[in-house]
Amino acid sequence: MKRPVGRIIGALCALLGGPAAAAAERITTAEIASVALGRALPVTVVAPETVSSGGEVPVLFFLHGRGRHHRSLIESPAARAALWAAPCYVVLPQGEDGWYLDSPAQPAARYAAYLAEVVAWAERTLPVGRTAARRGIAGWSMGGYGAVRFAETHPGQFGFVASVIGLLDFPRAATLPAGQNYAVPVARFTADPATWAALNPLNGVEQLRGTALTLVLATQGFERTMNEHFLAALGARGLPARVHRLDGGHEFSLVERALPLVLADAAEFFHKDSAPPPHPIP
Repeated sequence: MKRPVGRIIGALCALLGGPAAAAAERITTAEIASVALGRALPVTVVAPETVSSGGEVPVLFFLHGRGRHHRSLIESPAARAALWAAPCYVVLPQGEDGWYLDSPAQPAARYAAYLAEVVAWAERTLPVGRTAARRGIAGWSMGGYGAVRFAETHPGQFGFVASVIGLLDFPRAATLPAGQNYAVPVARFTADPATWAALNPLNGVEQLRGTALTLVLATQGFERTMNEHFLAALGARGLPARVHRLDGGHEFSLVERALPLVLADAAEFFHKDSAPPPHPIP
């Protein structure tokens, strides 16, 4: 059944109130001087059409995939249009090839600590809410991995979490069916299976209890089996998730199609009164 996304977004915009932001000012780029990384990295911010003055505007941190950057979604006309309609701030940090984790193999590669700095910067700089009810995190591919794992390692900080074709049973040994594995970047994760287990989001699902979780799976993506394992782990613990299965592979065009779905689910969460309960895991 199609959900009334337009009404949900419209209602949330009415809730936010306030003057309309000037169109030319709604997409901005800044630099964050990261103590964790010892250098500055850029971040792009998309502001909603209307903002309130009470510091309660929802915010969604959206993490890019491997080989992409903080403006990849902005540079896509389809994705930019979806972000333009989002009823919340969307913060797009530059994650480089860091997997949004503090690397056990490279002590200076502290990308989880950097991501925490991005969250703190947004709270200092933008009129956003500071509670889990007003804060979400999402991402695609490497960013889907990073979003879920960061939420797991910062329990209670994000009320909404979403992964689009994320690697959610990773790093792991290459024992999945043909075409369903992904080589572990050992320079980032080490070659130690015990370390891999500690970094694998599959083993931290209990920390997502109470979180509104959205997963987008690609029917032909190499990460599909990993996501099925993650869903099974959620189901074994009675943890609900909303699941969107899209035809296609592990490709940016699928991310473009998935983005409006994720933003609609985020809008429902941020405007809880009109949101239906999460769908059970199929």
